[in-house]
Amino acid sequence: MALYAMLPSPMTGHVNPTLPIAGELVRRGHEVVYDLPSDYREAVRSVGARLRPITLAEPDGYKSEPDPVARFARVPLWLAGEAEHVLPQVCERIGAAPPDVLVYDMTCVWGRVLARAHRPPAAMIVGSYVGNEHFSPMRTEHYAAMRDVLDAGFAGIAQVIDRLNTAYGVRLSPRELFARDERLVLVVMPREFHPAGATFNGPFRFIGSAVPAEATAGRSLAAPSSPRRPKTVYLSPGTVVDLWPDMVDTVRRAFGDGAWRVMMSLGGRRPPAGLPDWMHAAPSLPQLRVLAGADAFVTHGGTNSVTESLHFGVPMVVMASAPEHAITADRVEELGLGVRIRPGEADAERLRAAVEAVSSRHDIRSALDTMRERTRGAGGPAAAADALERLLEEDASATCAERAVGDGR
Repeated sequence: MALYAMLPSPMTGHVNPTLPIAGELVRRGHEVVYDLPSDYREAVRSVGARLRPITLAEPDGYKSEPDPVARFARVPLWLAGEAEHVLPQVCERIGAAPPDVLVYDMTCVWGRVLARAHRPPAAMIVGSYVGNEHFSPMRTEHYAAMRDVLDAGFAGIAQVIDRLNTAYGVRLSPRELFARDERLVLVVMPREFHPAGATFNGPFRFIGSAVPAEATAGRSLAAPSSPRRPKTVYLSPGTVVDLWPDMVDTVRRAFGDGAWRVMMSLGGRRPPAGLPDWMHAAPSLPQLRVLAGADAFVTHGGTNSVTESLHFGVPMVVMASAPEHAITADRVEELGLGVRIRPGEADAERLRAAVEAVSSRHDIRSALDTMRERTRGAGGPAAAADALERLLEEDASATCAERAVGDGR
């Protein structure tokens, strides 16, 4: 049995993709520990892992930015600031019980510092895009929109990074903290969806979705449509960028004839009173159970949500404002998996027309069927666990070889 330390960034969209991987490792007899705020205790426990609670200096500090681009850019800067507060908590535990493998999220600053300071076998989980000479998200036109914000932010945390380098004996620039490279990089996305996906080899392992097998076979929360039952559309704004402050009223107007059943996650907000019978809204919904029976998905374009939609073959209407989400929206359209409408253009008539279109077009259905097979065929949590076990075996073999050389054998 090996000990795997999981260090995702303390945000729902970053924690969720790691949970099925942790669950698969536990199923194979390994121990998995998470260092996260206590809010995540039940989610971690549900997959058989153990949580060691941490405190944050400023929980949800990135949400102070009202502009979606500025808020998206604020996330890594907030995490860098939190690292000074979190690292002493995590370092003490790792010193007392060193993990056999360190697995950290692409934006987890304290995970990156620990991987460089302690040099254990380390893997990075990327629920987004990676880069090489053929493609990089940073070279897209969408990221150009927040380049000035990022440059100013990185300059503002330079002193924080200097203190981290001094305290932990590492040499990392602000941008190196968020570079998507490691001995093993688990990309939670089908290779066929990623731009220039065929050119990424070496440490990159595309696992498709992080949806556990039991979720695919489980019962849907959205009953399948039939001649006697309306179709179901699921709407979710995500948890980082609030794009849809007036969306409930728009949805009520768009689907007011009752021909569709509406399931709507409100990103943590409470639903208004007096919703019609055909509309169910809640602060959050069990997304996998809803997607399993949905006929269309209106999404902000988060890669985790989109990959889960691909897993279930649900056509998408993508309403993206943040740069990374815009890349995803472009990709959904390019591959014929749905359509994109800009949040500012999403009036009731356009929203209804887009949902009707994606749910009825045969070309979208055909493209989704193919991508669903690619997504599931990539292996998911089992493939990730295989790669993590191989990483540990390779490290053990290398250590034995080094000892043999040292002994003169």
